Amino acid sequence: MLLESKAEYFGGPEFDSTFTVAGLPPEVVLRLKELWETTCRIGAKMFRVGKVILVELVRFVRENPNLSVGVALGAGVAALVAMVPVLGPFLAPLAALLGVAIGSVAGSRLDRGEAASEGTVGMAQEAIIIARKFFELFAAIFSAVANEIRTE
Repeated sequence: MLLESKAEYFGGPEFDSTFTVAGLPPEVVLRLKELWETTCRIGAKMFRVGKVILVELVRFVRENPNLSVGVALGAGVAALVAMVPVLGPFLAPLAALLGVAIGSVAGSRLDRGEAASEGTVGMAQEAIIIARKFFELFAAIFSAVANEIRTE
C-alpha cells in the first residue's frame, strides 16, 4: 500500500519533469513511461508492477547519484566507441566493460566520500560494494512487487 501511494503521488507531470530535469533524453523518458504503465494481471486483480519498479529505481538513484552517473558515463563511452567505423563494433564490448567498471568505481567512491583504496585489492573491494548495492536494488524491487501482490 505504501509503495502504491508513492507510485500514485509520482505520476503524471511530476514523472516527466523528474526525468527530463535529470537530463535524460526524451526517448528514454518515453521508454520509462511505458514501463511506468506496465501492469500484470494475476487472477482478477491488476498490479502496477512498472510503477513499483520505477519507484525503487528512483530511490536507488537518489541514494547513489554518483554511482548512477558513473555507470551512465561508462555506457555513453561504449555507445560512442560503437559508432567508430569498422573497429567500433569490435571495441564496443571492451569499452562498455571498462567504462562501466571504472565509472561505477569512481562514482561509488564519491558517494561514500572515502579515500580511494589503491591497486587491485581496492578495485576488488569496490566491485564487491557495487555488486552488493545492485543486488540490494534487485532484492528491493522483488520485495516491493511481492508486497504489492500480497496486499491487493
